[in-house]
Amino acid sequence: MKKRLIISLLVAAMGVIAFVSCEKPEQVENPTTTTIASQTTENPATNPQEETTPVTHNTTLSYTQCKSHGQKDIPEETISTNYENGNLQIMVENMCISCGVFTVIAESEIDEQTIIVDFGLIYESQANCICLIDADYSIDNIKPGNYELIIRQSSLVIYQEEITCE
Repeated sequence: MKKRLIISLLVAAMGVIAFVSCEKPEQVENPTTTTIASQTTENPATNPQEETTPVTHNTTLSYTQCKSHGQKDIPEETISTNYENGNLQIMVENMCISCGVFTVIAESEIDEQTIIVDFGLIYESQANCICLIDADYSIDNIKPGNYELIIRQSSLVIYQEEITCE
């Protein structure tokens, strides 16, 4: 009887040790995911022979993983832009999305007067909570000028403003 009690206690102790050692360490900072893409737009460039050729724009999208889960007060999304040497950088802070395993994608449409950026989400699993992330999207080969910048998230307009690229 004593032997069974000792064996049971040893098995229980080993189970507790195994459970405690499997504890996941807390993340200190939010990891960032970056994707690079290239797309050709119908925004033509005119060469000396008056022929038009499509323009290729390289894009880069970086975004953080969830900064916080289930907040009571959700801060407002902040969108800012920066234009330098033909590169337009768009920063979205506190983009509100559903929790779960996700991938952020972005597509842009560019013409002579308008730049449309559409952020999309691909979920591997759904969760019943809200998550805040920061996204940074850049587009190269943007000519100087005035543009109507439209930012959509899953086809809903979240920002529309005239910007000057100079």
